[in-house]
Amino acid sequence: MNNKPIAIGTVDFKEIIETGSLFIDKTLFIKELIDNTSKAICFPRPRRFGKTLNMSMINYYFNLEYKDNTLFKGLKIMEQGEKYLMEMNKYPVISISLKELKKNTYQEFIDKYKTLMSDLYKKYKFVLENSDVDVEFYNRIINKEEDSELADALSYLVRDLSKYYGLKVIVLLDEYDAPILYGYEKGYYDEIITFIKQLFVTTFKDNSNLKKGIITGITRISKENLFSDANNINVYNLTDARFSEYFGFMESEVDEVLKEYNLSDTKDKVEEWYDGYLFNKTIIYNPWSILKYLENKDHELITYWTNTGGVGLLKNLIYNAKDKTNLLTEFENIIDKGYKEHVNIDLNMDLKSLRGDPNTVWTLFMLLGYLTPTSLVGNGENITLRIPNLEVKKNLINMATSWFKDDFKGNTMVTYLIKEEIDEFKTKLENMVLETFSFLDVPGNSESEAFYHAFAMGLLRVDNDYYEVTSNRKSGYGRYDVILKPKVNNIPAYIIEFKLVRDDSNFDETIETAFKQIEEMKYEVSLKDYAKVIKMAIAFKGKKLKLETRN
Repeated sequence: MNNKPIAIGTVDFKEIIETGSLFIDKTLFIKELIDNTSKAICFPRPRRFGKTLNMSMINYYFNLEYKDNTLFKGLKIMEQGEKYLMEMNKYPVISISLKELKKNTYQEFIDKYKTLMSDLYKKYKFVLENSDVDVEFYNRIINKEEDSELADALSYLVRDLSKYYGLKVIVLLDEYDAPILYGYEKGYYDEIITFIKQLFVTTFKDNSNLKKGIITGITRISKENLFSDANNINVYNLTDARFSEYFGFMESEVDEVLKEYNLSDTKDKVEEWYDGYLFNKTIIYNPWSILKYLENKDHELITYWTNTGGVGLLKNLIYNAKDKTNLLTEFENIIDKGYKEHVNIDLNMDLKSLRGDPNTVWTLFMLLGYLTPTSLVGNGENITLRIPNLEVKKNLINMATSWFKDDFKGNTMVTYLIKEEIDEFKTKLENMVLETFSFLDVPGNSESEAFYHAFAMGLLRVDNDYYEVTSNRKSGYGRYDVILKPKVNNIPAYIIEFKLVRDDSNFDETIETAFKQIEEMKYEVSLKDYAKVIKMAIAFKGKKLKLETRN
């Protein structure tokens, strides 16, 4: 068995190489960047698809601070010839990320940006040795006192570094749109757009001191003029052929690492769970999930990738507007069917149009990594977006479940169980299902039971100080669905089993099957210390359910 460590969460290229951790060689990305004549390039990709690690790799290759480093020994870029080796460790590089600048107010964003610039200016304070540097401005930035030209601070530092070294400067700007998306959610979108636009124009447009600017994010926000004002920025979306293989893992790369870790026989299941993204014509696996799968000592096929970025925005667009739009119904249909037809992809993201343009909403789902095209032909009109894999489908189910759960905060479900008011519990549950479910009534839907189970789990955990709620754990000879263990005296414990009904006439039969499973699997073993245990069976099909209890 290969003992090469898996560097989960490590985005520092140097650390990965020096610790001998698994590294999928993406260094030909550097060759492509050198060959590309664009002054500034933007790469929108989903989160945890390798953007930050790539930026770190680029920094170590070009940055003159790391002269004579041996980090790239044996990697593909070293075999590409003198033209590319001459560029190694040749330029001053400024590398920053806006990922941590997601703040609740615009002023909090500004304060955090001041800290970011202050730290950067402290690092390069040696440029003050040049007599023509504006010392007063430099000190205002360091002391976080500059306001009027704060958005220009990065471009001024590029200028000062270029003068100091007599060389052009490379700027790496990671997660540029993180504060923009968050600012949209929090209500200061116009202010943040104005600021980032100024930063882009002064840093990347007609900047004679700039060698190359490389920008990453999730979206291309261009209708607000971020990219039209800085019109020399060349954007390579996930729909473009060029650079498509450098973010995420290609099938050949996954085959190689599975073989390396003696896991080739799991390829089909790994593909079902983590494959399925289409970047232009390149099939891509989720890199985070593959690494987590390799690291997991039991190599469990479970959900590893949970993309929290943008989820609040999606909820505001879809669920909170459920009474005003049909987007919630369309979202539920996507979970049910696995795809959405007749979408016109809108890569020139205009967040202000999100509430009125379903195409932009579903494009955002694609950019966030929740949907992917079945194919990309022509200009992206009238295409089908599909759920890439089983992991993402479970993510979407959990996302929807959490929205439903939030909608019922303050419910009295647990109170009914404490008082053994089973009829009231059943009525409340039926009403909730009728109000929230609209896509689980397809016979044989393999995800229905998981969704229903998760929905009930969410309800039972809300405002619950009386029970420990556990799920899918071993007891007796099998794994139960849900067990409620009392935290206080003199209330009953519960075993709850969910069963999907395949035929309307089989509700009674399904209930009996559930109770039989509880008995035969001896789930009650884990509740032997409790005086009263109530067994509950819930048979359901879409919005219909039958609930019975037995002592």
